[in-house]
Parts: sequence; structure tokens; C-alpha cells
Amino acid sequence: MGKTPKDVEKAVQIYLMENPEIFMALEQNLLNISKLSKNITEENRQLNPISVRAALIRMRERKIGVRTKNKADELLRRSKISLQDKISVINAKKPFHLKYISATFLEGSVVYIVDEMEQKLPQENEEVNVDSHVSMIHIYSPSEIESTPGFIMRITHKLYARGINILQLISCSNETILILKKEFCLPAYEILSAT
Repeated sequence: MGKTPKDVEKAVQIYLMENPEIFMALEQNLLNISKLSKNITEENRQLNPISVRAALIRMRERKIGVRTKNKADELLRRSKISLQDKISVINAKKPFHLKYISATFLEGSVVYIVDEMEQKLPQENEEVNVDSHVSMIHIYSPSEIESTPGFIMRITHKLYARGINILQLISCSNETILILKKEFCLPAYEILSAT
């Protein structure tokens, strides 16, 4: 049984969401639709290239993603965004006692984000690595973030478009923490605050 136009459109939309740079180029009408439909059908062999091309044209005409993007931008505008310097990231092979902003327990290690003003940094050794060349952006968002798809993707797109790399991203409920190299933190803060 063949795929319905809705099935094809859903598969194409998933492909675009998984490839944000292609998604943005399609919205701005910067892509060869025929070549893109060929690329999509190479990854999804059950789809017909002509159907994929038609779905891409329909989606582009409807400006796919604009509603989600606008809602994510609106949430970002209503979020409280703060920048914090004097932050360190501590990678330890095993947990130890210290005051931290965030701790991520991985298999075989623990990653702590600490405020240098509140916590004396441990000595580096073969068990502990300390990176003090980072800063933190903290985004405290309205509760609607939990029901808004694409919020984190929108943040990462904005920074990606400006060549800013995120070293760590922690998202829990309506709080988002970004850890960046110090030299990128102020430009990132300005980009996210200007939304």
C-alpha cells in the first residue's frame, strides 16, 4: 500500500526537523527542491521522489515552521536571561562533596558546574579536571515551554547561525543552562536577549 500525501508530508517534515540547516534554507527558498527530494528519498526509500517534491513545495508555500519558530521566539522574549561569569566545569571520575549549580552523573564520571564565588575549586589531578574558561547563560522561561516543541532547537539555531558552539546544554522543566567558552558568552547573551 502506497503512502498517503499526509504520510509523505510527515516523513518530509521529520527529515527537515532533523536537518535544521536544510529546514532554514527551504524556508528562505535557497534550495533546489528536486535535488532535496532526491536526497530525502535516498534516506527514505519507501517514498516517491515526485510525492516528496510536491510535499516540499506545499510546505515551502505554507512557510513550514513559522508558527513554531514565532512561538519559540515569543517564549524566549518572555524568558529571564542572565549571564554568569566565574563559572567552572569540573569533570571527576567519581562523585565528591561540593556546592554545585548542576551535576550530571554519567557512567564512570560526574560533571559539575560550580560558581567559583561560592565553591573553592578542587586541585586538578588524574581523577579531576577543572575548566575555568567558561561562562553560563541561564534561561528561566514561562511554563508554556513544556508544551512548545522547538524551543531548544530555536536557541541552538540562533547560536549556530553565528558560529557559536555550546559546550554543555542542560534543560529541565522551564530552566535552560548553556555553558560556553568565555569569549562567546557575551555575544550569545546579546543574540538571545535581542529576540
